[in-house]
Amino acid sequence: MKLAIISSLVMLLSLPYIKTTVVYAQSGQVTLKPTDDTYVDSSNPNSNYGGQTYLEIEYSVLGSEPYQTIYKDLAWLKFGLSTIPNGAVIDEATLQLYAMIVGETFNVHAYSCSYDSWTELTLTYSNMPSYNATSIDTTIVATSNRWYNWSVVDAVRNALTGNFIAITTVLSESSPHSSLSDIWFYSKNAPVIITDYSPILTIHWSSIVPEFPTFLLLPLFMIATLFGVIVYRKKNLAKVSAHAKRSMA
Repeated sequence: MKLAIISSLVMLLSLPYIKTTVVYAQSGQVTLKPTDDTYVDSSNPNSNYGGQTYLEIEYSVLGSEPYQTIYKDLAWLKFGLSTIPNGAVIDEATLQLYAMIVGETFNVHAYSCSYDSWTELTLTYSNMPSYNATSIDTTIVATSNRWYNWSVVDAVRNALTGNFIAITTVLSESSPHSSLSDIWFYSKNAPVIITDYSPILTIHWSSIVPEFPTFLLLPLFMIATLFGVIVYRKKNLAKVSAHAKRSMA
């Protein structure tokens, strides 16, 4: 029984040294601008368009095989996540872009990419990383001079779970058009005259999970005590058995 008492005392003495950061449930929200944004162009695969005031999206197929010409432009945006508190439970994440020119109705899909080391001044169609082919969200873009939204909550959750410091979103038209038409969204480099039309990512969390919930301390103490009792009983039974064998001899 002495071992059980010693084990319990050790557990009690160690409690002050256990990290028991308590963070009470709290909600919060942050609005982020891109750290990098640009677009890539299949017709100019080695050209870089970082620093432009707009992000172009296009998917046009002209002519018939074998003389088809394909024009495909994709927008790339990266947002840093360092301002999100550890343990934040994300319940909403919305990407917003403002359309300055819309050639015709587009069905714009948002995709996630786990590679975040690209930069807006080096990315091209030729060197762009692969991205997840499953769409996160889709939005019909049909009118100029208005905001459009995409929900990217799953991408943000996955990035935070994987300890990534940023999230990359790729925007692309899903179906080819038979005429040369495109969309121009304002980029982070768009001039601010009266209103700021830069892309934004708004992330909201409903609560924060404690790093070490204090309600676990009592169960841990009980487990340590039980462990000490079990060890003590096993040793005591071993002594009784050894004594019995000597008596029989």
